[in-house]
Amino acid sequence: MYIKNIIILNREVSAVCGAYGLSVKTIKDIINRFDLEIEDENVEDFKPRWNIRPGQNNPVVVKKAKSEKNQIEMMHWGLLPHFARDDQYKHKPINARAETVEELPSFRHPFHRTRCLIPFTGFYEPDKIHFSKNPFPWRYFQMKDHSICAFAGLYDFWKDKNSGKEIHSYTIITTVPNTIVGKYHDRMPVILEKEDEDTWLNPGIEAQKLLPLLKSFNSEKMEEWEVGAAARNPINDYPELIEPVKSSRQGTLF
Repeated sequence: MYIKNIIILNREVSAVCGAYGLSVKTIKDIINRFDLEIEDENVEDFKPRWNIRPGQNNPVVVKKAKSEKNQIEMMHWGLLPHFARDDQYKHKPINARAETVEELPSFRHPFHRTRCLIPFTGFYEPDKIHFSKNPFPWRYFQMKDHSICAFAGLYDFWKDKNSGKEIHSYTIITTVPNTIVGKYHDRMPVILEKEDEDTWLNPGIEAQKLLPLLKSFNSEKMEEWEVGAAARNPINDYPELIEPVKSSRQGTLF
């Protein structure tokens, strides 16, 4: 599993899709891109992000049966399943493998009932192909046209039976990599084509018919480069994190 190496606070995340960015100018950019209406007032406080990490609350796009428009909510990254006894449940996966999304208890219910979109402008992956141990150099991936895109995700609601406390949380689905990501890692997040986003959100579509969407994205639309060590620190969050640096591959054994 790709979640076992995650420690959220002051150590780097080495999992697939353990960090991403959403560097929009304002929340209106997300609202316009996904044709949204706001129910969660906390969304309006969102600021541009260059280093989103597990355990944080981030914008997520959902479709509710009684609403004509998609909605945006702030949710916790790291899926807390509805059947968890308490909010200290140890297994809060940030990723769900496309190959087993129908099988594992934590994902089966959300896959059939509560699918979501996770807006992003870029994401990081560690170079585990050319380097054999931590700290792995990180690569940054984005669209060539710098557009806002969406990961395929699942979300769930957990509620404390005694206090009534609710936690809304999500996970990002991963798949085999495309050509550009595969040069550095053996997995990548599922990025949906824009025309497939409404289909993914539609609660009326049988989940099994959506499996073909969980594929690697067209690498010809993407670009990537190495970023500096500062991006690996979860405390850092500023535009310079995604600036390219000289490749670390010089002098390696690979």
